[in-house]
Amino acid sequence: MTTQLKNIPLIPPKAPNLPVAPVDYAQQYQDQILNVLRLYFNQLDNFNSGLTIPPNGITANRPTLHLQVGQFFYDTSLGIPIWWNGTVWKNSSGTTV
Repeated sequence: MTTQLKNIPLIPPKAPNLPVAPVDYAQQYQDQILNVLRLYFNQLDNFNSGLTIPPNGITANRPTLHLQVGQFFYDTSLGIPIWWNGTVWKNSSGTTV
């Protein structure tokens, strides 16, 4: 199953400000730091989900956003792998598909 790309702006996550650790062990500090890290990793997951390119699918579902030159996609309608050249999709012989 492939996922469709969403046309949403990607906002890179910012490293969190960690709470200052107490000298002695404190459960409240542990809870705070785990909460900060949980929120940060949620930001990373959300950011990375916008970068996910489906590795295969039918011709009509080829990705067109956030592609890099050389990006691979297996077109199941054509039954062949294709690559993005920065403008169009090409097959292994260099033909536009």
